[in-house]
Amino acid sequence: MFAKSVIALYERTHANADEETKRTGLGKVAGIVGLLSNIVLFVIKLATGLFSGSIAIMADAFNNLSDTAGSIVTLVGFKVAGKRPDRGHPFGHERFEYISGVLVSMLMIFAGLDFVQSSIGKIQHPTADRITFVVLITLLLSIFIKLWQNLFYRQMGDEISSDTLKATAMDSQTDVVATTAVLISAVLSQFAHIQIDGWIGLFVALYLIYEGIQSIRGSVNQLIGIRPSDAEVQKYTDQLSKYDDILGFHDLMIHHYGPTQIFATVHIELDSRWSLDQAHEEIDKIERDFQKKFNVELVGHIDPIDIDDRLTAEVYERLQTIIQEMGGGLHTHDFHIEPGPHHTRIVQFDVVVPDNYPEDDKTLNLRILADLRRYYPNVTTEIDFDHNYLGHDHTVL
Repeated sequence: MFAKSVIALYERTHANADEETKRTGLGKVAGIVGLLSNIVLFVIKLATGLFSGSIAIMADAFNNLSDTAGSIVTLVGFKVAGKRPDRGHPFGHERFEYISGVLVSMLMIFAGLDFVQSSIGKIQHPTADRITFVVLITLLLSIFIKLWQNLFYRQMGDEISSDTLKATAMDSQTDVVATTAVLISAVLSQFAHIQIDGWIGLFVALYLIYEGIQSIRGSVNQLIGIRPSDAEVQKYTDQLSKYDDILGFHDLMIHHYGPTQIFATVHIELDSRWSLDQAHEEIDKIERDFQKKFNVELVGHIDPIDIDDRLTAEVYERLQTIIQEMGGGLHTHDFHIEPGPHHTRIVQFDVVVPDNYPEDDKTLNLRILADLRRYYPNVTTEIDFDHNYLGHDHTVL
C-alpha cells in the first residue's frame, strides 16, 4: 500500500512529467526510503549485537550497512542513469544502474569475508551471549521491516521496470532468511543453552558472499549484453504479426542499453512490385508503432519478395526439400534469385543453424550447393548462416 501511495503522490505532484523523468524520480524516492530504513536497522542491530555479544547479530547488522551503501549507490545510479544522451553517450546513461549494482555486490562480498573470520573465531572459542527479550523483539521487528522493504521495492520496481529495484527486493528477501537464522540462534541460546552463534554467523557471512557473487554476475551479464526474455521476444513478434500488408519478417535483434533504452532491428518482407515510397511508408508506420507502444527504437530492413516468379517458386521448393533432408532443425529465409554472369543464376538465402548442429558452415554450404546443382547446373549460391537471431521466423520464402 505504501508504494502505491508514493506512486500516486508523485503522479499528482508531477502531472506533466514524461515517463523517463517519472522513472528517475520514483527510483530516487525508492533509494531514499531504502537508505533511511536500512540506517535504522543497522543502528538497532549493531547496538543489539554489541550488547548481547552475538557475532551473528553483528554480521546481520553489517549486512544492513551494505544495504545502506547500496541505497546510496542506487540514488547515485538513478541520478546518472537519468541523464539525457549526449555526444559521448548517444544511447544514454542507463547502463550505469548495472555499474552501481556491481559496487553494491562488492560491498556485500567484503562484509561477508570479514565476518567469515569473526565467525570462525567464535566457533573455535564459543561464549554465551546475553540474549534478552528485547533482543528477540528487535530481531522480529527487523524481519517485519525487511518483509515490508521487499514488498515496497517489488512494487516500485514493477511500476518503473527497474531491474535494480527488483534485485534490491530480492536482497531484502534474502535478508529475511538471514535474520530468521539469527533469531533461531538467539532462541536456542536463551532457552536451550545451545551455542551455535558462530555457525549462524558463518552461514550469514557465506550467504552474503554468495548473494554478492550472484548479483555481480547479473550486473556484468547486463553490461555485456544478454539474450532478451522469451516474453519480450514474443511481445514484439505478436505485434509484427498484426500487419496484414507485409508478407513476413525474420532476423529480429534486440539491444538493451538500459532498462528503457531499447533498440531493435528486423527484416520485413514486402511485395517486390511495391514502389519504394510505398515500402518506405509501411516500414515507417511499423517503426512509429513500436516507438509509441513499446518505447522501442525499431529499424526495419526491407526484403522485396517476388511472389509471382515461377522459377523462384520452383527453386525454393527444391531447396526446402534439401534442407529438410539434412535434418537437425535447419530452416531458411530471405530467399532471392538474381541473374549472374554467363547465363547463370545466383540463389541467395539465409540458413538458420541451431546451436547443436554437428556440421560447420563451410560444410553446409558445399552440401547445399552440390544438391542444388544436381537439379540446376547453372546456379551458384550466396548463403548467410544465422546463429544468433531471436524467436521464430515468420517468412513467406
